[in-house]
Amino acid sequence: MKALFQRGRKNTVLSILISLVLMISVFVVYLPGKNGPFLADDFPNILDNNSIQMHSLSYSELSAAWNANNSSGPLKRSLASLSFALNYYLSDQQFNPISFRITNVLIHAVNAILLFFCVRSLICAHDKTAPAQALAFWSALIWALHPLQLTSVLYVVQRMNSLACFFMLLGFLVFLKGRMHLDKPGSYFLIWAGTLGGVIIGGMCKENALLLPLLIFVSEVTFLPSVNCSSMRGRLFAYYAITVVIPVLTVIGYYSIFPQYLLQGYTIRNFTLTERLLTEARVLFYYLRLLFYPDNSELSLAHDDFLVSRGLLSPKNTLLAVIGVFFLIGIAIKNTVRKGNAFISFSVLWFFVGHLMESSVFPLELIYEHRNYIPSIGVVIGFVLTAYKLVESRVSKQLINGFYISIAISLAFATYTRAAVWSNTNSFTYFEVRNHPESMRANSAYAKNLELRIGANPESYSYLTKSSQLDLFEISTLIDMFIELNSFIHSSDLPKLSENVGLPSRYDDPLVLNRGYIESLMRLVNDEIIRRLSDKTFSLRTMTSIRSASNCLIDQHQMCQGMGPNLLQWIDGAINQRGFSHVPMMYLIQAKVNFFMGNQEKAWDGLNQAISLYPTWMYLRAEKAHLYIVLNDLDKAEQTLQEAEALGVANGHDLKEFQKLREIISSLSSSSKGG
Repeated sequence: MKALFQRGRKNTVLSILISLVLMISVFVVYLPGKNGPFLADDFPNILDNNSIQMHSLSYSELSAAWNANNSSGPLKRSLASLSFALNYYLSDQQFNPISFRITNVLIHAVNAILLFFCVRSLICAHDKTAPAQALAFWSALIWALHPLQLTSVLYVVQRMNSLACFFMLLGFLVFLKGRMHLDKPGSYFLIWAGTLGGVIIGGMCKENALLLPLLIFVSEVTFLPSVNCSSMRGRLFAYYAITVVIPVLTVIGYYSIFPQYLLQGYTIRNFTLTERLLTEARVLFYYLRLLFYPDNSELSLAHDDFLVSRGLLSPKNTLLAVIGVFFLIGIAIKNTVRKGNAFISFSVLWFFVGHLMESSVFPLELIYEHRNYIPSIGVVIGFVLTAYKLVESRVSKQLINGFYISIAISLAFATYTRAAVWSNTNSFTYFEVRNHPESMRANSAYAKNLELRIGANPESYSYLTKSSQLDLFEISTLIDMFIELNSFIHSSDLPKLSENVGLPSRYDDPLVLNRGYIESLMRLVNDEIIRRLSDKTFSLRTMTSIRSASNCLIDQHQMCQGMGPNLLQWIDGAINQRGFSHVPMMYLIQAKVNFFMGNQEKAWDGLNQAISLYPTWMYLRAEKAHLYIVLNDLDKAEQTLQEAEALGVANGHDLKEFQKLREIISSLSSSSKGG
């Protein structure tokens, strides 16, 4: 008994030491990236989101933060939004990138620790002779230090991803605690609590958490020992029937009966469902290559340069990739049925199941590195355990550990180097475009950063031009081109057109610093924007870029001076585009531009049209009240707010906006009475 107690105490101390090593290792490799800038989706989800700016811990403020990102996903991702708001509140109510990133790094480090305990439990359940503690440590360390995880850590908004993983791993660990002790009281409670807790709480961070029961099932059929007792086995079958079989059949049945809910999302994409599936076969093997050979010159936030598969032989490796996917899954299933090569089966099935939501039929963008955060767990575990099994009887433990150490060090160096690149906007945009010169987004980001540093210049314009050529369904870079040309016109002393300077014939002709040439080029760029809008563009990015340009005009930035008529043309083009999914917002933007230009009657028509299309969207009614405030019609502003509240659908985020507007109304009313 005493020996058992001492052994347990020794294991506890060792577990604590391993946890500290994991924590320190993660913080060391990510330390260079702590000062990096906010990027891309950080702005709409965090910086430009008023409800994230929490100024107290009152119920109303917490409720607003909880509802801050209602459009982020089907499950609203409320818990992730609340964490962003708490970051803001605890950082002296500022958007301090260090605070946000340190929180992300901490979550990643804790995930590594949770993974260690999960892997240790799995190994103990499968093979009691294996050095579970050591193999679990190497699995967790290699996974945590892999540079492919960086976008889930330093890209602040992807806390949604890492936080969902945290609750999934925690739920998985609780499940394993119950599953390995089915003969003890409360075991089934732990099984259900871990599963439901991981799914529900994790789902409040990101929808990927819904995959937890499927991942648990993968562990069940590969790693976990069979159950001999018939009553226990029956309860376990019932558990998997409820958590796996019924939900999977329900989803398949739903989309079989109502395929339009799946297919309508492809109207805004430049690929079909079939093309997406063919492309994702290649994407999955691309992910695997990056996992086994993480070349920093390929890793990037933007992978929009990945070629779409238009057929089984276009490109030629598509067919091989499709065959490869079916081959790997088939081998894994065969091994599972025959109870052989459990590590490989687990690795393959976990990887593919982990990608079911973001790399299958749903009309999402094709490729992002952060999608590997959870699926890569299976690959790393499978690699570590398979490597150990292959050499355990041939080499010493020191040599095996040396092998794992060399891998961990090389991965740590790669991640440390990449984190340093992410430490400032200049290095980040430079390496993005250097690593992916055919990426529309990388070229655009580099151009914008260059313009921000030195103003409108020919080099940044050339990168915008290239960006516009790379994606013919995109207008955001065309709008940036138009704004930069407009900036040249209004901020430079350009000569008039001389005899030896011809006029451009295409929107993407090279820039010539000549007033007449630039004015002609602006007309061509404007025509290209309208042409693309008449065909098909990406609704969200179209809306975002037009709204940004409209704000630039309304805020009276010199670079957007005189762009009102062009903006109204673009807005009309978006509204009239077939299948455009942000029409109410476009009417609102149209109203604000018309209001700025003095066309009040048209402004009210546009705003009322937006509300009629989406009467329960409180943001539109708040904007209407705001316009009344600008006109100093405070009674109608208050009436608008009361009408909105009477609908009974306002959430905490909406009520916070209403309260801000009422504070302005009260202030203006007091000033008026005082005067």
